[in-house]
Amino acid sequence: MIDPALYDQARDRIAADGFTPDIQSKLALVICAAKNGNLLFQSQAQWLPNLGVVQQFFISQAARELEAVTLLLRTTQWSTNPALALEAQRIVAPLLAAWGKVMQFPGPLFNPQAVYRGISLGHAQLARIRLTPIIPEQTDPLNPFALALQRIEQENGRMLQTQIRLLKTMGSELPLEAREGLVEQDQEIVDGVFNSFLAWLSAPSQASGRRPRVAAN
Repeated sequence: MIDPALYDQARDRIAADGFTPDIQSKLALVICAAKNGNLLFQSQAQWLPNLGVVQQFFISQAARELEAVTLLLRTTQWSTNPALALEAQRIVAPLLAAWGKVMQFPGPLFNPQAVYRGISLGHAQLARIRLTPIIPEQTDPLNPFALALQRIEQENGRMLQTQIRLLKTMGSELPLEAREGLVEQDQEIVDGVFNSFLAWLSAPSQASGRRPRVAAN
């Protein structure tokens, strides 16, 4: 489960410091990594044969994920601290490994379990990675980065409904117990990654360029 206290701590950190380049970069790096995994899967899954209307779902999902990534890339004020990218990579490593298993040979085109796993993992990301709870109430409503987060959250909600439908209609060749196990496993992976991310987001920046205040004599 996602620790609610971590949301509060992350929101308090943003309220105190604002959407600094470090904070924006942390958010963009992790969110883009998650969405690129789903985008890669959706881009391949849409070529599965005999999908009918499901193919339209995959194409639409891929387009929305690409839009979210593009929006973040263009909106984010990027930090010059290279350590942020390394730490983001460490945090999302379990999620990237899960997507790697989905895409490994023979991949979704020839592996029904990989298809269901990709849908399940995408569902877990959309359901568990929440962005608006970290936005402080006093944030400027016209802040471009905050607006981008809110728009992505809205699209996530729309896509989540499609993912739920796909989970119910696809993977019928797999036993119900196996499908439920995959969904639970993927939620645990995403929860672990997002908990680590929120803790990182809450931590004071080590490269903000600020010097500690010295008490006057």
